[in-house]
Amino acid sequence: MRIVILTTDPELSLLRKRVLEDAGHEVIALNTEKDALATADDPKRFDVALLCHRLPDATARKITRLYHERHPEAKVVYVVHLYGEWPEVEADRYVVGADGPDALVRVVNEAVTPAA
Repeated sequence: MRIVILTTDPELSLLRKRVLEDAGHEVIALNTEKDALATADDPKRFDVALLCHRLPDATARKITRLYHERHPEAKVVYVVHLYGEWPEVEADRYVVGADGPDALVRVVNEAVTPAA
């Protein structure tokens, strides 16, 4: 699976990239708002766009909208920081960052797995 990580936090980006690569995925990590927005226009296909709570809400909403419009086959997974947060981002799936790497891998895999 091809995954793009979109965040402004390089440390979180590298950690998540390693976890997802170790789970067998191809991962590209981007750390600027400009690069994150540019991926929506990228003709390369990603199966999952993983958006981090560190992105400004307006940017995350715009990226989500653009992905849903331009790459309807791709899924958007939004990482919230803590339980109880209600992001203003309409992602396909959500995962709590504090749940750790196993939860991240599970939710990303579930996002692209058709419901039975």
